[in-house]
Amino acid sequence: MSSFNRRFILLAPLALAACGFTPIYGRGSAAEALRGKIAFNPVESRLTFEFYEELENRLGRPETPLFQLDVQLDVTSKGLAITIDNAITRYNLTAIASFTLIRIADEKLVLQDRLRAFTAYSATASAYATFVSERDANRRLAVSLADQITTRIASSAEGFGL
Repeated sequence: MSSFNRRFILLAPLALAACGFTPIYGRGSAAEALRGKIAFNPVESRLTFEFYEELENRLGRPETPLFQLDVQLDVTSKGLAITIDNAITRYNLTAIASFTLIRIADEKLVLQDRLRAFTAYSATASAYATFVSERDANRRLAVSLADQITTRIASSAEGFGL
């Protein structure tokens, strides 16, 4: 490694600190203050269970919630690859999560957005293997949407008045 590269790596954190950069989940940040402060909807299906489990891993279990997160998940499946005998062998799944974050104390809407994720899975001759592939695809959707929503909430947390 050249000496220029080493100097750059050592000085990069100092340059970021000098420009006012702070980590989104850094000590004392608004995003950190949200941990355990957001309540979720009741679980309705396996997909929503996995989705809220992922959100809880990222945002913390709601202990003393200050906010209510309401999420509407809509998943559509579309068959793509079709064999000569009209059997579908590939499915695309698209999920749309429309969400609102409401401050519980005054029922004020603090954040609203609509996010999208997609994935695919293969269908095989085995019904069980197809079931497992579909379940895994839904899990990937849950993880992707939870990541997106968490990032959106964390990046907007300074405006929530914590």
